Order: sequence, then structure tokens, then C-alpha cells
Amino acid sequence: LDYRRVIDTYVASSPDLEKYRLTSREWEGIRQVSDWLKQFRHATTEMSTTKKPMLSSTHATFRGLQKHLQNVLAHLPDDTPPEIKKGLLNAHRKLSDYYYKFDQSPLYI
Repeated sequence: LDYRRVIDTYVASSPDLEKYRLTSREWEGIRQVSDWLKQFRHATTEMSTTKKPMLSSTHATFRGLQKHLQNVLAHLPDDTPPEIKKGLLNAHRKLSDYYYKFDQSPLYI
């Protein structure tokens, strides 16, 4: 989103690119996606900074991501594009799968 103005100006300056101009709704979708992707980047960085990640900390990180996505889903505007909703639901389901697998692990008590 830091480059929205530059991108809009560039697209507006070229008639060939006009058909690719992003609408306000599309920019809002990009903002929404970038907000929750920042959480995934933070979790990835957090898990990568330790030499030996502990199963318990990984479990907590996945649970935090899952709760974050649950909160995002609960507060999505009604006009959120269906592709974004589907992506968020799929991400939440995948984290649920991992969470369940951790609970089934004989190494996790």
C-alpha cells in the first residue's frame, strides 16, 4: 500500500494499462490481505529466530495465528470479496489441522 499512489499514477499515464487500474474496493482487499499477512510474517520470524524451536512455542504461535484469523473473519465487512473470505477460511482450516496434529502428537504433553 506504500506504493498505491505511484502505481495509480503510472497506470493512469499509460492508456494501455487503464484496463488494469485497481478500484478502491480492490485496494481495500489488498489492505486487508496485507494486514493479516503481516501476522504470518511475524510468526515466521519468531519461529525462525530460535535455533531449536520448541513444540510448545510452535503450538502457541499457531494458536495465536488461528485466533487472529478468527477475529479477522468475525469483523470482515459485508462487501469483502468472496476470494478473500475463502482464503481466510482456508488458512484458518489449515491452522486447525496443524493444531489438531499437535494435540495428537505423543511428544506434546
